[in-house]
Amino acid sequence: MSSKSARPRILVLEPSTGNKWHDSERDFSVDNLAGLPKQCYLFLDLQDYPPPDGRRQKLLAHFNVPEFVANRTCFELNGYFGSKANYDSPGPEASKHVTRYTTWFRCLVKMVKKVDDGPHENGAEYVTNMKKGYKWFEMSFFTRWEYPNTCQVLCVDTPPDMRSELQKLLETQDQPLDFRDPFAMHPCLVDQLIVYTDVAVWRVRDPVRLLEKTRMRTGAIFGPIHEVSRHAIHTSEILEAAIDTITEMKQRQEAVQQRLHVDLGETYREQAKDYAQFQISALKNLKLRSDSNEERLKNEIDLAFNNMARQDNSVMKSIALLTMIFLPATFISAIFSTSFFNYGEDGSWLVSDKLWIYWATTIPATIATVVLWQNWLANGDAIKKFLDWMVGWPKAQWAKLEKAKSHVPGKAAHV
Repeated sequence: MSSKSARPRILVLEPSTGNKWHDSERDFSVDNLAGLPKQCYLFLDLQDYPPPDGRRQKLLAHFNVPEFVANRTCFELNGYFGSKANYDSPGPEASKHVTRYTTWFRCLVKMVKKVDDGPHENGAEYVTNMKKGYKWFEMSFFTRWEYPNTCQVLCVDTPPDMRSELQKLLETQDQPLDFRDPFAMHPCLVDQLIVYTDVAVWRVRDPVRLLEKTRMRTGAIFGPIHEVSRHAIHTSEILEAAIDTITEMKQRQEAVQQRLHVDLGETYREQAKDYAQFQISALKNLKLRSDSNEERLKNEIDLAFNNMARQDNSVMKSIALLTMIFLPATFISAIFSTSFFNYGEDGSWLVSDKLWIYWATTIPATIATVVLWQNWLANGDAIKKFLDWMVGWPKAQWAKLEKAKSHVPGKAAHV
């Protein structure tokens, strides 16, 4: 929208005639907020969002937002929802009506760059730094409503096409927005947030699918899997936060619509409540899809470990085969290299009559080794316990002896 050296600019989207909306761009200053249209969406780039040095607080004061929301803590949260209501003149609680209402909420979206090979959707590319491979949109929204029909929404750090996409949604509505409702401008805003969340989930799913199709057998797969897994975890986290945010928004919407000066009608209130519930349901299902991406990545990690174990097993089999090839020759050469065999002075081959001693000792020793090995496999736990007892018994006896010495009558205890 603007460069850092240029004067801050703000995009304005305001209703025109019928269902049509008109967009414009103007200079932005926290000292010139009174001239904004009574009904509008305002879009402000993150680079043009005032710092918390008093200017941000002044901007949010126009929307009746608490000063605490302007600080670094709220600016770095992954989601929240808050609201503030003002009522008319004092009187019986049942007769009070809302005259001014403010909401502030925050939703994050992490966009991963599109894959080159067959992406699921062919939408816009939101990642500008291809080397980094992803981009965060940490969206903050502030709404200001005043009776009877003032309704302004400030949107900070949204994707660059949000204004145009939101305009399309607004112009496809059956009826113009009823600005007597403090939440009239929220549903389309949440709809577009759901669209961005859906894109974010699929752009994590696409590289997961590529990993499943590639099925690398070496440790080289762990780098890409780790990177995609990090994106999947972040996406699930911000989806969980978004579900909580929209759920709290729905609860406040139901309460406030009962306390207005005008009766919006039972049909309007019920439809608004049902649609908000539908939006929550959509987010929950996107969360399930995001969780599925995480599980699929875990399966790929397990498969990679299994493939590597199978490779190790193949190497061990090769080593065993080489051992079996050379073992007979080694055994025979070892026998003939003993002193039981020799050459006479005339070059004749002499065999000692004591050769039976070799076989008499080797065969029993081999049998004993095999028997001990089989017993170790069959009774390994019992043997380990026995060895542990053999090692621990002297220590236990020594400890008892030391304890007995410390309780000798008349002997002063160590302090």
